[in-house]
Parts: sequence; C-alpha cells; structure tokens
Amino acid sequence: MKHERKILHIDMDAFFASVEQAVNPRLKGKPLIVGGRADKRRSVVCAASYEAKRLGIDSGMSTQEAFRICPYAEFVAADSAKYLYVSKQIGNLLHNYSPQVEQASVDEFYLDVSGLDKSYGSYLELGMDIKNNIKSSFDITGSIGISVNRLMSKIASSLKKPDGMVIMDIGDIACFLKDLPVEKIPGIGRHLTERLNNYSIFSYSDMRRIPEDFYADKFGKVGLWMFAAANPSLFMEDDIHWFHEVDAAPKSVGHSYTLPRNIYARHEVEAWLRLLCEMVGSRLRRYKLESSILHIYLRKPGLEFVSKEKNFKEFTNDSAALFLRALFILDKLKARNIQIRALGVTARGLGAYTGSFLFADQKKRKQLSNAQDDINQRYGDWTLHPASILSIRE
Repeated sequence: MKHERKILHIDMDAFFASVEQAVNPRLKGKPLIVGGRADKRRSVVCAASYEAKRLGIDSGMSTQEAFRICPYAEFVAADSAKYLYVSKQIGNLLHNYSPQVEQASVDEFYLDVSGLDKSYGSYLELGMDIKNNIKSSFDITGSIGISVNRLMSKIASSLKKPDGMVIMDIGDIACFLKDLPVEKIPGIGRHLTERLNNYSIFSYSDMRRIPEDFYADKFGKVGLWMFAAANPSLFMEDDIHWFHEVDAAPKSVGHSYTLPRNIYARHEVEAWLRLLCEMVGSRLRRYKLESSILHIYLRKPGLEFVSKEKNFKEFTNDSAALFLRALFILDKLKARNIQIRALGVTARGLGAYTGSFLFADQKKRKQLSNAQDDINQRYGDWTLHPASILSIRE
C-alpha cells in the first residue's frame, strides 16, 4: 500500500548558542552572544541564545549594540569545528530513523518519514522520540515540522519555536497558514515581499487566491514556484526525487552553508570556501571518487545568486586542489564588493579514484590527506583542519 508522503524537517534551536550552553553549563539560562571574532567589543553577533533573543539581540547585530541592550550578556567566540562536529553526530542519529536524510545546513535536516508512523504509533510519537533522543544525547533542543513536502515541513517547524512540533496534513495547511505573512515563507525575501505587497498580496491566504497565469506573467519562474507553494495539493510530487537513492553512486558531491550574517570581505569568503572544499574533498575520498568539474555559487541576501563552474579535465579529490579551483572560479565571477548570505561548492564529473600520480608532490598530498582523514575519523571531524579556516572564528 502506498503511504501518503511525509517529510520531517528539524531545525535546531539557536544551534551555536545551544551547543555552547551544553558544553558549559554555567551559560545555561543566561543571555549568550556567540561572536564572529574573539574581541567581544569589535565583533558581530553570529548567534544568540533565546534568553538573549527575548531581549532583542539577534544575528547580524554588532556586539556593541548587543551589549548596549544587555551589558551583562555572556560572550563566546564562534567555534565552527565544534558546531560541525555536533551537526555530524546529529545527522548520524537521524539516520537511525530513516535512511533518507538530507542535511540542508549545519543545523537543519530533512527526513523522508513516509509510513514510519506505523512503527512508532503516530507521526507525533515519532517526532517526540527524535526530539527526546537529541535532547538526551546532546542536551540541546530542535523544533520539528512534519508535512507533505520540504517547504511545508520547514514552515511548520518554525511555527512553535523553540522546542516545538507541528504536524500539517494536506487538509490543514490552508487553515494553519492563512494569516502567515508572505515574508515568513522561506524563499520570499524583502524584494519579492515588496512586489507581492504592491499587488495586495500580504499573507499566505492572499497567495492562494491568485491564479497561476498571474504569477507566471508577473514573476516568471519564481512566480510558478510561488503558485506551487500556495497550492501544495496540486504538487504533491514536486520534490519526489529530492532524496538520493540510498545505495546509488552519487552524480555529484556538494556542500552549502547559509551564513549567520551577510559577508563581503574577500578573506571571509575564501575561508568559507576552504571549509566547504574540505568537506567536499573528504566525502570524495570516502566514496573513492575524483572530480573534474567544480561548481560554486554565491547567494545574495535575497533570492538572487551568481554561480559558475569549470571543467578542469584533470581529476582530483584533494581538498587543497579543489580550493585552488574554487578561487579560480571566484575570480571569474567578479563577485567583489557584493554581500553574500550563502555559498556552496559542488564537485561534478565524477570518476572512480585511480590512485595513480604523475608527480611526487601529488603522492605526498595524497598521503597527507589520508593521514588527516584517519585522524579525523578516529578523534572526531575537524581535529585536523587548515589554519585558514580559523579566520572564520577569529
């Protein structure tokens, strides 16, 4: 019997700050600022605990402003290696529930849980089991949404944060979201919100009354996506192929990250690209694959993004080589002096790793990568990592 499709989205609550509070119980229950730099007076808020959020402190704010709001707030410098490690462990835990798990960002995961309600009694009990398991394992909380596709489950997870859970069946969506402002729908940023408002479209219920041809005429491809978002019952199979087949060989290997704040400084962009190339290279080596094509994309604060890829012909799974290729493509993008909110690196043109080397230095690089992989596998991800990544959290 075919089960109605159900996608679970879990969004960890104030993830960076919650991890710091779990590691250091002294910080629990206190307003906590996680800063992008070690200097607490000359930094930007990367994350804030819910105790700090309730006072008006939020991501992207300068720490000077944050301390004016709450002079007694606690402060720690962001530790990306720590958050990536915990994120990896959460992902491992989620694979115990479903083989079809996708990591959307360092603190967000999607699971295809279709039919698993039979094993747990209900989707409510399944979600509670996941929440309780994460709480007992990591001493942090996450908010869960369960619905018919990724977009609806993501919206559902945001409705009762923190530590909430919302289940939206297809017949409940219109009622649940009728008053939801359009700017609260993932993918609709400030620019699209203004354009929608100009047509007297302010809420989800307003979106539902607009016909498809209007969206197509006024907004093009983005309009068709918005029509689908407003009418999920017409698009129940819209992302049916989104999850990878469990045993299928990947056609690409990529990682992306949505930043806690906008960045534009070249050294910050390079540091994040280095981190993503490390992650991509590590996975390529784990799969015993090499890549000849590298694709990078940079997303601006709205939906607009720039991307480019290049076929380098020579295959590699060396993280440092991938990073040099990413820098080459970055220069071609001419992306200086633009604000960036998300970025990604994807390796395509995959082939089986041959183990042959033309030059001695390539063999040394491979030996170094193998040693790094072995140490990280034994002692935890990012025990060894390039020094340039430290600039993300200096």
